[in-house]
Amino acid sequence: MIKAIHVITDMKIGGAGKWLLNFLINYDRSKLDIKVVIPKGSMLKAEINSLNIETIEIQGIGDKSLDLASVSAFYKLFRQEKPRIVHTHASLSARIAARMAGVKAIVHTKHCLDSPKAGIKKAAAAGINNQLSNKIIAVSKAVEKNLLEAGISKDKIQVVYGGVEELKKLPLEEINQLRASYGIGQEDIVYGMVARLAEVKGHRYLMEAAAQVLKERNDIKFVIAGTGPLEGELRKMVLDLKLEGKVIFTGFIKDIEKVYNIIDVNMVASTSEALCLALIEGMSLGKPMIGTEVGGVPELVIQNQTGLLVPARDIKALAQAIEELAENGKLRQTMGVEARSMMLEKFSASKMAAEINKLYDEVVI
Repeated sequence: MIKAIHVITDMKIGGAGKWLLNFLINYDRSKLDIKVVIPKGSMLKAEINSLNIETIEIQGIGDKSLDLASVSAFYKLFRQEKPRIVHTHASLSARIAARMAGVKAIVHTKHCLDSPKAGIKKAAAAGINNQLSNKIIAVSKAVEKNLLEAGISKDKIQVVYGGVEELKKLPLEEINQLRASYGIGQEDIVYGMVARLAEVKGHRYLMEAAAQVLKERNDIKFVIAGTGPLEGELRKMVLDLKLEGKVIFTGFIKDIEKVYNIIDVNMVASTSEALCLALIEGMSLGKPMIGTEVGGVPELVIQNQTGLLVPARDIKALAQAIEELAENGKLRQTMGVEARSMMLEKFSASKMAAEINKLYDEVVI
């Protein structure tokens, strides 16, 4: 039995948290004994504990990668627990402490894309990351490229695509009831975006594109699922652009598969995206996609096969893509079938967990 400790500093359940939960559902419990370190008060606690996995809470590490005051707490924990593997998600403090405590295998998953550094800053960051990690998991080829450009040694990096649990398709009657509860008709074509309401997700561009499309069509609705700092501004945009009843905000929804069941096309309009688990979740239900040509999105949205790609911030191109799929139900269906097939082959949580299990076997030798 290999003892491993995961460390995640997220207070809310974002992309890294979903990645971790999907792994914890699928890892090999006959080979691995896993505990998870989280910040005190993290929303992840209940979700992880529901999987019969122990959580260890440390005060003051919430949403921080480097917190020198917590290095001591991590060091004491690792000396006490004696894990063979420490697997971090953003926590530089935990990697420092793990190296100090003599942990043999330190694995780090890179869930995001970093802005490029240059000169001394680049050399220092590369040196630190190369020294403190035995392996760095890139959740997409785009992240691998980003890490290489940052000076990380190629032999340290392994691409393991983020994967999700296959979502359940709801009966048509229930789907129609859900759509009706949001004021969506059975004949409406529904475009959905499941994402934090933050600048990087590009909701503004979707709103502008929606306004263009809705000048010509009356049978399209847009469902925006999630919460975030831009919610007030985006709701005001809906009023200013006269999109009331056409753009629907769901707020936070715990049972997110209900949203994916009522949409016809899954969208992302981000200006930066490492991979996008929200697109993969929709793929599991056979949803065609519209995505921006950034980061790892083109690894999911294969042009004219699983969906349509548009340049980031290009409102006109986004509107044209929305119109193209609205006009062609057969194309939506074909793309959806391709998307689901691709998800099952490359982006399932079970495949991701199997690759992580194999990586663990290699790093503890």
